[in-house]
Amino acid sequence: MTDPSDWVARSSTAREVCRVRLVCFPQAGGGTFAYRPWMAMLAPDIDVLPVALPGRDHRYNEPPYTDLAQLARAVAEGLRPTLLDREHHVPYAFFGHSLGAVLAYETARILSDAHHPPALLIASGSAPPHRAAATRTHHTLPDDEFLAEVVGLGGVPRAVLDEPELVQVMLPVLRADFTAAETYAHTAGPPLDCPVAVYTGDRDTSVPRAHLTEWDQVTNIRPVRHRSFAGDHFYLDDARRPLLRALRDDLQAVAEAAPAAGR
Repeated sequence: MTDPSDWVARSSTAREVCRVRLVCFPQAGGGTFAYRPWMAMLAPDIDVLPVALPGRDHRYNEPPYTDLAQLARAVAEGLRPTLLDREHHVPYAFFGHSLGAVLAYETARILSDAHHPPALLIASGSAPPHRAAATRTHHTLPDDEFLAEVVGLGGVPRAVLDEPELVQVMLPVLRADFTAAETYAHTAGPPLDCPVAVYTGDRDTSVPRAHLTEWDQVTNIRPVRHRSFAGDHFYLDDARRPLLRALRDDLQAVAEAAPAAGR
């Protein structure tokens, strides 16, 4: 069985003083790297926990999952000891970008069914789960065509194709994640009993604007906050400062509401 500590990268100090934990789920092919700068920038009151999925980071020798529902169950089981730590019990929130948003949602459903829901779900750069079923099958393409499509989507710099060793490391993870995304099928169930916020880049054309409003359907809590940032689908770096200000504001509200909620 995987050690619970394998599922997240974490600060050695934030755990003791934080008011809220922010669990961050990566995009397809991504690891913890994109979220590591947040750990220092949001400390100490926010403990940022980037999720380390099989096949990347320190888990590069583990086979990546190709089924999103199975992955969500594994993530929920892996995170449970950290999130429900009785000695340092604080509210937790989920942030997921692109594929990570749907994975965060599915993980939130599992933890909600176990009566330990997140205090907030932040979905970034993604259609809602009932709209997330892919109409393309990139994962079935031959390697060269698959990589060309991924580069065209902007998820991998074109220069990576000139590094064969790097391609060989990235390819299994990318293909597994695209398989998980493109074979995902949402199953109907009760709405979440936690608030939801939706973040997007103002030039992101990957998700129809009308679909973004349908994240409202996944929760019983109103209103759903919608935030837009300067940038395309990969706005997280370009708009880092306003993004982190928004995160701090939204998570501050979570921390302030926690005593009233009995957390």
